[in-house]
Amino acid sequence: MKKYLAVFSAMLLFFSSALMASAEFKDVRNTHWAFDEITYLTDNKVINGYTDGTFRPQEDLTRVQAMTLMAKVLKLNLSNRPNPGFKDITPSHGSYKYVAAVMDEGLFPKKSHYLDPYKPMTRSYMANMLAKGFGLKASGTYVFKDVSSKHWAYQSIKALASNNITLGYKDGTFRPNAAVTRAQFATFLAKAKEKQFRTFPYYSQKLVYKIQLPNYMKNKITIKERKVKDYVYTTEFFYKDTTNKKKELFIGSIRKIHKSKMPEYKGAPFDPLKIKGDYHYFYQGPTESPYIMNGQLNSPEAKEFSKIYFKLNHMIKGIQ
Repeated sequence: MKKYLAVFSAMLLFFSSALMASAEFKDVRNTHWAFDEITYLTDNKVINGYTDGTFRPQEDLTRVQAMTLMAKVLKLNLSNRPNPGFKDITPSHGSYKYVAAVMDEGLFPKKSHYLDPYKPMTRSYMANMLAKGFGLKASGTYVFKDVSSKHWAYQSIKALASNNITLGYKDGTFRPNAAVTRAQFATFLAKAKEKQFRTFPYYSQKLVYKIQLPNYMKNKITIKERKVKDYVYTTEFFYKDTTNKKKELFIGSIRKIHKSKMPEYKGAPFDPLKIKGDYHYFYQGPTESPYIMNGQLNSPEAKEFSKIYFKLNHMIKGIQ
């Protein structure tokens, strides 16, 4: 394991130094799991950071911040909106116009005369706002263990799942009352706005697992499965280079190894994923960028490779 950690740390350091973050925040590097979505919203002037140059991705998002972002991404008309009648957010408040527009559109339920603008936004309120704001329809039989059909936001939560905007947690829950962080909301918002960020499932019959991948990967990667030897199988992911090397480049793999074969792989640079029955699952990535030669690390294709690599790495960690 120590050998793996050293190799993997070196690999991350290599990729991170080879491709610095294009977002404007010093605490959201290209290694961050929500980097793509935050960058997209930043480039489209929906999200702003703090004056110290940070985004603070793990900080809870407040209700008034969520409503402001929603009004911006939907480009709501802020003029001549009726006063929503909250006692704790008057027309003199800096975000009043955004709140008034969101309330007038019926995107946030009014349950009292107080908005509690600085109260953390919860996942159920977020689901309600996104489903209504983007006209998302519920379909299928998506079920979360902690969201009954009687829950006030049931249809909205189901709509997010139906449209591949949320997967819930590994334990089968949605956690409707949990607070939403700034990074989480940015991800949900980008997925609701742009289908390229939504996910599609890849099922492996040979390795028996399911993984969710963002839509923008569909035409950029190739997935191959093979039997390495008895009781050892692998899924290999390749990046399809279109402008430079014009060939498939290894970008990561998932290995399924029977417990009886584990001694053969002791000390291998694999990242453990899970254990299911008698099989151990591992992840392995490239040790360096294929664009390191000829000074091409800053080429558009190299940057795209790095983007796919980091996102794939994150999604593989969530295999079921």
